[in-house]
Amino acid sequence: MGQCFDGDDGMAKSEKRAELEQVHDVYRENLKEWEFFGRAYRGGRSWQEAELLYRYHEERRISYAERLRQTPMDNHCKSVVHTYSGFIWREPPKRSFGSLENNRALLAMAVNADKQECSLNEFMKSAQEWASVFGVCWIVMDKPAAKVRTKADEIELDVRPYLRLYFPEHVLDWDFTENPFGKLELSYLKVREGLKSAGDYRYRIWTTKSVEVWRATRREEPVLESTMVNPIGVVPAVPHYNTKPLMPGLAISDLQDVARVQMSLYNDLSELSQMIRGSNHKTLVKNAKDDASTGAGGVIVMDEDTLPAKKPYLLQADADALAGLLDAMERKVEMINRMAHLTPLRQYRTQISSAVAIETEFQILNTLLAQKAAQLELTENRLFRIFCRWEGTDFDQAKIEIIYPVRFELRDRGADLEFLTKAKVVAEKIESPTLRLEIDRQLARVVLERDDVLEVVERELRGDVSSESGTG
Repeated sequence: MGQCFDGDDGMAKSEKRAELEQVHDVYRENLKEWEFFGRAYRGGRSWQEAELLYRYHEERRISYAERLRQTPMDNHCKSVVHTYSGFIWREPPKRSFGSLENNRALLAMAVNADKQECSLNEFMKSAQEWASVFGVCWIVMDKPAAKVRTKADEIELDVRPYLRLYFPEHVLDWDFTENPFGKLELSYLKVREGLKSAGDYRYRIWTTKSVEVWRATRREEPVLESTMVNPIGVVPAVPHYNTKPLMPGLAISDLQDVARVQMSLYNDLSELSQMIRGSNHKTLVKNAKDDASTGAGGVIVMDEDTLPAKKPYLLQADADALAGLLDAMERKVEMINRMAHLTPLRQYRTQISSAVAIETEFQILNTLLAQKAAQLELTENRLFRIFCRWEGTDFDQAKIEIIYPVRFELRDRGADLEFLTKAKVVAEKIESPTLRLEIDRQLARVVLERDDVLEVVERELRGDVSSESGTG
């Protein structure tokens, strides 16, 4: 077997190991970005270990490490992602399983989607949040290869399809093939899972014909743990995109600009901490042999040989620079709010904005949330197609329907209610049933949150107007 040189540890790398470690061009070009976005979202130790503070000229390593430890992080990335998620999942999706309504495997997956006691809604919420971080994440719908005799045995042993979430950092390679009808279908997927020992990995490789599992350690040749024929004839995986993908396997992260402003704010917080210390604690410049005590009103005993021109003196930091730095930080927070279209929600306004401006911001955010919900709906439909293959059922005949909310009422309800109430009084003097209907519809939209109740009210209103028009 041919070998190639591995520059990391000086060992010869086998052809099989090189094949397992081969990555997609998109993975190679975007890995560092994905890692940065992940750290920006997680914060804490992960962010600190990235060492993203600017290092001062000739700053000692121990001083830099202490500055990293003491500098706080204002995690705007997590706030943005969770704000989006909060609106999308305020109302859960509606699912109709059609002919599979009583399917035991499907019911079990709804309450325990990943076999880790995570419901389907919670799993999809997690997928949506991580797709918001990375732009894309991958969902595999696998099924244990346990051999059972009957369907009853499968139910009893909980041998059923389940979901597994992979970050783009874990998905090394993939391939989409165009079928005769012009549709791109996933035909190859390779993921890498870390094991307990550092440098040890398990590789899972799916094709339309087979499923392979390899185990590789740093010092031993890769070993084929298992191989089997793919029983459903498709790769049981779906890439879930944050919004419409740029290309197969790649979409735009919500954090691609926010994370960099957050890093700038992180450095500002470090500078702010240094400036506060400099303002509160003056720097003493003295001769090497002078004896000085610390604290307020400290005493300095000058060395007898000290020249008069070399008396000890204090350096005071420029406290006025604090105000400028704080103002710059506030402007950066405003930048984040504009980037994420969250200005009306995350900012205390210092000036009055017009109702039209606020409404426009809400509409932009509503459109963004609707795109995210549409991607969730599309992903679930693709997953249930795979589920039907595992269950030997035709998806189209099963009549499965998944509906995510597409309207997110982001408005000042109090102001809208006051305006519409006044408009209703004026409308009573105008002989226009259509105008009164529209005002009543808008009032119902402000008061009601549930779409199903709103639909009933709107049907009732249309019926009233129809009967009124017919009478006239």
